[in-house]
Amino acid sequence: MLQVVQVPTPPPAPEIPDWIFHRGPSPMEIAIAVAVVLSSLGAISILWMLARGLIRKWTQPPANQEALQDLQQSVQRLSAEVGELHERMDFAERMLAAQREPARIERRGE
Repeated sequence: MLQVVQVPTPPPAPEIPDWIFHRGPSPMEIAIAVAVVLSSLGAISILWMLARGLIRKWTQPPANQEALQDLQQSVQRLSAEVGELHERMDFAERMLAAQREPARIERRGE
């Protein structure tokens, strides 16, 4: 006896949607693509200018470098004067304390 194996028939091929074979983008799609590209280029150019400005600001010395040095010297001079005045005030306090001490001792002894 001869057995014949029957092979099932393959399913039909799926239909290919029309949008795959679309002939080209619509004018609206072109306009959106152009707008996205132009806005991206604009944003990149603005960021580039900001970055260049910040780099220049951070790398160049300030225009008023001489005024800054004068202020630093003034602060150093005033700091030295305050230190000297502090030493003089301490000395004056010690002198006053030394003058009052014998008077206190004499009062207690009486």
